[in-house]
Amino acid sequence: MSPRKIIVGFDFDGVIAYNPARLARFPISFVKQHILGIQKVSFFVPHTSLEKSLWSLAHESSVFPAQGVSLLRRLTKENKIEAHLVTGRFGFLEDHLLRFLNRWDLQSCFTSITLNKKNEQPHLFKERIVRQKRFAYFVEDNWDIVNHLVVKKVPAKIHWIYNVFDRNRVYKNKYPYVQKSLEQIIAV
Repeated sequence: MSPRKIIVGFDFDGVIAYNPARLARFPISFVKQHILGIQKVSFFVPHTSLEKSLWSLAHESSVFPAQGVSLLRRLTKENKIEAHLVTGRFGFLEDHLLRFLNRWDLQSCFTSITLNKKNEQPHLFKERIVRQKRFAYFVEDNWDIVNHLVVKKVPAKIHWIYNVFDRNRVYKNKYPYVQKSLEQIIAV
């Protein structure tokens, strides 16, 4: 009898795609919480053409695969994991996402690709999808989303890909990049 495939959900920016712009999250979060006093998790949703253009430009910084994508390819090819891409990217960024996946030959790694086409708040969108798809693991790089999923007790083990600013934050399942997360997942 062959072992069961492990079903894993992956965020895109900062997990599958290396995104240096994610370093801006820490100062933005700090200003929101400590200067503006905003404690509730919320994300900016672009509506105007200018906002969408600027948002698209910011997401163009995801140009290279993250460290560990070759391991993801191998694990999916060997049927050790079933990978699902769940991105909080808004619907107008779909073309860029698909271009990236095709350019780096990654689209075939994923059993499903779920994009935030209705422009929901990303943390609520991911909570809904993680519950719906019943992943064993979900790999995310945004601390606010990780914390939200843990507080809401989603039925998946949440792995966090931290950045240099957050590296001292205490969390059991934190990893510097997706390869380390995958190594832990398949070691279990």
